[in-house]
Amino acid sequence: ALAGAPELGTSLPTGEQVWAAPAETRFSQPTWLRDGTRSIFFDYDPLVEGSGRIYSVEAATGTWTTAEARRPYFFFSPSYGGDFFAALGPGSTGTALDILDSTGQPASDQSLQAGSFYLAWEPGGDDLLLHRDATLELARDPLDLENREPLGEPGQSFLAPSWIPGTREALIATTTTDGNRLIRINVDTGEEVDLGPVSGTVGLVVAPDGSRALVANGAASGGDLAIVNRRVEAVAGATEIIDLSTGARELVSEEPAFWAEWSRDGSRLVLLQAAKGGTAGVEWVIWEDGAMMELGMFSPSPSFFRNYVFFAWQFVESPRVWSPDGQAVVYGGIESDGTPGIYVHRIGAEQPDRISDGDVAFWSPR
Repeated sequence: ALAGAPELGTSLPTGEQVWAAPAETRFSQPTWLRDGTRSIFFDYDPLVEGSGRIYSVEAATGTWTTAEARRPYFFFSPSYGGDFFAALGPGSTGTALDILDSTGQPASDQSLQAGSFYLAWEPGGDDLLLHRDATLELARDPLDLENREPLGEPGQSFLAPSWIPGTREALIATTTTDGNRLIRINVDTGEEVDLGPVSGTVGLVVAPDGSRALVANGAASGGDLAIVNRRVEAVAGATEIIDLSTGARELVSEEPAFWAEWSRDGSRLVLLQAAKGGTAGVEWVIWEDGAMMELGMFSPSPSFFRNYVFFAWQFVESPRVWSPDGQAVVYGGIESDGTPGIYVHRIGAEQPDRISDGDVAFWSPR
C-alpha cells in the first residue's frame, strides 16, 4: 500500500499498480487488515474544512467505499478478526480514540479521550489494551469504551503495550523509584512478573511465538543497564532481546533502534538505526541468530520519518516493512544518489530496487 505519491494506491513488489486512487486525493495512513483482504486510507486536505474521508479498498477487486471521518485520523490499527479498526486522531484533551468497522464507518458513537494514547489489540480476539497517559486499561468490548478495567498506573516509560501471543499477558514497562522495570502483566488478574531493568523510554516488540521480545532502551536514566551475556556489562541505549520466561538477555546492538519488527516466522529482526560514521542518514539492519547485516544508508522520506518513525513503537503493533516471506523490506526514502521514491531491498542484494514514486509504503500481510 502506498501513500503520498502522485499516483496513489496498491502495487505489487515489481511496482505494477493494482489499484489507483481517484485523482486529487491526499492519502495518508495506508493500513491493511491483518489478513490482507482489505486496506484503508485517509484522504484529507487541511485547507478544506470537512474534507476528511476514509477509503476502504478490497484487495482482490480494487473496489472501494468511502466514509466521512469524525476527525483527521493519524493512526489506524485493525483488530485481529478484521471487524474493527481503532482510529486515533486529535481530541479535546490531546488524542481521541474512535472504533470503526472494516469499511471505515463508525462502529460506535463513543469516543475516548486522553493526552497521550497508545493501544494494542488482543491476538485472535477483540480485547483492546489501552495506555492512556500514565494509566493502563483493558476494554473487553471495543463497542463499549465507557466500561474499562483498570490495570494500574505504570507511567510513561513505554509507549504501546505489546500482547504476548497465546497468553492473557502483555509486556509493559513501569516507572519506579528504583528505575524503570520490564513487566509481564496478566490482563485478567493484574499479576505481574518483573523481567529486570530497562532504561529511559523503551520500545517493545514481542516475537510471534511469544517466547521473547525485542526491547529498545532509551537514553540511560540513572545507573547502568546490566546485560548478562556476550560479555557486555554496561550499555546505555542498548537494543536487546529478552527471554520472556527467564529474563535472560542477548545484546543485539549497542546502538538504539528507531523501528524494529520481527519477521512473520520470528527468525529475523529488521532494525532502523542511525548510520555509522556520524552521518545524518539511517540504515536498515537485519539481525538473525546473533549476526547483523547492514542494508546500506538512506534518508527516510519526510513523511515516513515525521508521521511514522517518530511513533514507531505504536505502528509496529502490526508488521509493516517486512515482506510476508521475510526476504525484503519496503520503505519510502531518498537513496545516496538523491533519488526519492518507494524502495524494496531484498536480503542479500547490494542495492535496493526503486519500484515507484511515493513517500510511504507498507506490505500486505499476505
